[in-house]
Amino acid sequence: MVASVVIAVGIKVTLSSIVHRKRITEDIALILATGFSIGFSISLSLAVANGIGQHQDALSSHQLKSLQKAVYSANILLILVSSCVQASILSFLHEITPDRLHRRLIYGVAGFIALFFIPSFFVAAFPCHSPDVWGVLGAQCIDQLSFWEAFAGVNLVIEGTLILLPALMVHPLMMNRRRKVIVISGFAARLTVIGAFVAQLYEAQSLKTHILDWTFHAWKYLLTMVFVQGLSIITVCIPYIRNLLLGMESGMIQTGHFKLPNRRSIDTEISLQPIAIGKMSTNSFGNARTKLEVPATCHGKNDGHV
Repeated sequence: MVASVVIAVGIKVTLSSIVHRKRITEDIALILATGFSIGFSISLSLAVANGIGQHQDALSSHQLKSLQKAVYSANILLILVSSCVQASILSFLHEITPDRLHRRLIYGVAGFIALFFIPSFFVAAFPCHSPDVWGVLGAQCIDQLSFWEAFAGVNLVIEGTLILLPALMVHPLMMNRRRKVIVISGFAARLTVIGAFVAQLYEAQSLKTHILDWTFHAWKYLLTMVFVQGLSIITVCIPYIRNLLLGMESGMIQTGHFKLPNRRSIDTEISLQPIAIGKMSTNSFGNARTKLEVPATCHGKNDGHV
């Protein structure tokens, strides 16, 4: 997942930099999300190394402490990843639309995300009493599974809105239906993120029945978190990856030609040929002949030529 995220973001940032010649706000937010995603993956890897998937009574106190610290870090980083990705999408939508109504809707969604992010971050950062705020398995902690159920539920609404907003913006545009479908489907790829949040919601509910042996049964729940943060980033980059694949030409077979055929054209390659002035010239297909004449010029007199 880390490799997929890094490759997708690398393609997206590179192509957007070529087009805009600068780092735009959406790229900055996406790069931050990628950094948080890498930290999230490292944290969960440490949790696995210290006992995730093993019975809790078989783990040492040192393993349990390291595991709880790793899961605690992963929880915070998951919230940061989701918020940065959503900010990146809203920044992109704000940049491409001049419509006041659309921008007001974007501001409204951004405000809702900010209001949701602030309490979510503090709940994830301080789930237990100090000084061991990382003790997620302790008795002095909030009901964290209920919190993550609420987190997944609210994000289902946010992700649905991030799919509907582009559809609302594209629908009135003067373009053919096929292009509209392509543009909307690029944003509709975030339906996979909604699926990941649904899976997280389901696994959080299932884990409540196995709370006494949390370390052994938590691996499926933590795996849904991996897909939530990874797909959140990758789906933002899908339109850029698609454009790269469609526009890619290897040049291994057609090197040296003036025009390369594309997948939508049946034209054969056209090689460069000289055009002789005043002589008969044959076009690249050898079918039609055209007489090319020197154009008339006017220096005070036109000699009857127009």
